[in-house]
Amino acid sequence: MRNHFNFYIQANNPRVLKEHDLEDKNISDAMETIFPLYTESAVMMWNHICVPLSYKYDISYMMDDILDLLDDLLQVKEGKRGISWLPDTFRSDWDIVWGSGQIRIISHWESVTGNLEGLLNANNRVSLKIAEFISEWKQILYIVLKGLEDNGYMESGIVNLKRLKQQYNRIPNNGILYKGH
Repeated sequence: MRNHFNFYIQANNPRVLKEHDLEDKNISDAMETIFPLYTESAVMMWNHICVPLSYKYDISYMMDDILDLLDDLLQVKEGKRGISWLPDTFRSDWDIVWGSGQIRIISHWESVTGNLEGLLNANNRVSLKIAEFISEWKQILYIVLKGLEDNGYMESGIVNLKRLKQQYNRIPNNGILYKGH
């Protein structure tokens, strides 16, 4: 069952602090510096269930896995991968299989903001076109990249910042909510 509306991401407009910590050496640490705790979260729509994602803690902890997954989907025609998302407020395991232009995710949810685990586990599968799935991450990557660059973080000082830029530029389309922007 392929339905793009079963999975999409609303990136929103989080506030970005004017901060720069010279001790930050990776994207995750820099994101924790620039995004305040109390700002707009991204919202992942999973089978019509709204799952909030904090930029400061959820997305920052997820970023390396997001980049790895996007890299696989953009370079490998078919495959499978397991991801254990570790943030306390987005603790889930995804078994991901892709091929023939489609991606299928079977998830198990342990801890999610709003105590949505039961509802999410009862609706734990999504399937959509790979291109649609990839496009949903573009606006998230843009917000992170712009926030880091606006605060003076550079490729020479932040591990994977160059990779983040490359991944952003490789995604040809915006997600469903951002088409035409």
